[in-house]
Amino acid sequence: MPKRTYFQDIAGVLGSNVFTLLANFGLVVLLSRQLGSSGYGLYTALIVVPTLVVSFFQMGIRPTTIYMIGSGREDENSIVSAMFTVLVFTSALGVLFSTAAYLLIGTGGYTPALLAMALVTIPMRLASIYSGGVFLGKEEIPAANMLNWLTGLLMLVVAVVMVYFLKLGLFGAVASLLLANTLVALLAVFMLLKRYRIRLSLKNTLIFKMLKTGVVYALSFLTIQFNYRVDVVLLKMLSEPGEVGIYSLGVSVAELLWQIPLAVGVVVMSRSANATDQAALNESTARLLRISLLAGVLISAAIVVLSPFVVPLVFGQEYLPSVRVMQTIMPGIIMIIMFRILSGQLAGTGRPDAALKAFAPALLVNVVLNYLWIPDYGANGAVMGTNVSYTVASVIYLVVFSQITGMPLTALFRFRKDDWSFLRRFFRKII
Repeated sequence: MPKRTYFQDIAGVLGSNVFTLLANFGLVVLLSRQLGSSGYGLYTALIVVPTLVVSFFQMGIRPTTIYMIGSGREDENSIVSAMFTVLVFTSALGVLFSTAAYLLIGTGGYTPALLAMALVTIPMRLASIYSGGVFLGKEEIPAANMLNWLTGLLMLVVAVVMVYFLKLGLFGAVASLLLANTLVALLAVFMLLKRYRIRLSLKNTLIFKMLKTGVVYALSFLTIQFNYRVDVVLLKMLSEPGEVGIYSLGVSVAELLWQIPLAVGVVVMSRSANATDQAALNESTARLLRISLLAGVLISAAIVVLSPFVVPLVFGQEYLPSVRVMQTIMPGIIMIIMFRILSGQLAGTGRPDAALKAFAPALLVNVVLNYLWIPDYGANGAVMGTNVSYTVASVIYLVVFSQITGMPLTALFRFRKDDWSFLRRFFRKII
């Protein structure tokens, strides 16, 4: 049994996510003001390629590691050694694929130094992500949290120095991203080297098993991430950099809503990998879903009401069009909350295929609608396509989750008296 309660773990992850959120928010404010909408659009479009490539070349290793360590069926030294061996190859392949992607979509506005720095972030991000899987598999959630919030803190601090004080512009922004991820990756590797006997060897029999299990996680995660970010790529291709900046800022602020379900999903995945009582797990997940949806609706209402006043004040009048983006995308953001909560349980129990079934058709819908609407409506067209896509994905996932777990859809959304006592206990823990 874990030494911490659900409340403590969720509060810990939520606290880490909120801290990271504030750091990222500060970074967005800094970069949007210092770079302008066009410069911020170039920055966003540059880093979206490594982001998508990292999503794929995670190869599902993080959730696979969580599942393998949590199940206790394999030697942990062998698992971690296999993980690092895979890291070497996925890092190299990720850099190659990203280079090809840049050549395909064009490198206008970017120097070779900018492209090189963006590429080097790939192995650094992968190292941190893989390492976090080991900690979550051991239910050492505070260690995984540290890798999260430390990255956000370092990015903000370095960006303040390089972008604000040294006036290095786009170069300083990308350098901040690289330096922060490099330092955290080195720390994560050092922590694991102290604990495990790591040997890089292709003879490790767990490599094939890890890849075989991870490929479904990888396809699912890539499909999800591409669905989240394909609109930025298409906006750059079909519209102007300014529209990319307006859209990216609006979506970044709207996605503040995801911090609660992200925290819950991480804990649910870690607990699910070690769970033995399926009925109790189902009920806990359903309760967390209902509470997260309620919180999401309240926060979304606040964003809709306050964004017209906050955006010009914080980001400047140049970003006033982002208000409509924030307000319009709220229905889609709320729908995705359902997926983020429920997916933690199925991913933790070795069923990543459920996400693929939901997001593959949703991705197709998103791409088609973006091609149809972006040329005429710009950033607002991308928002409308995103809303439809998120809704399609979440509805499909709800049905699939119900079929796999045997839990009726009505049971997922029916509030119970214990939900409120659960909520009171949760707030007592975090206050």
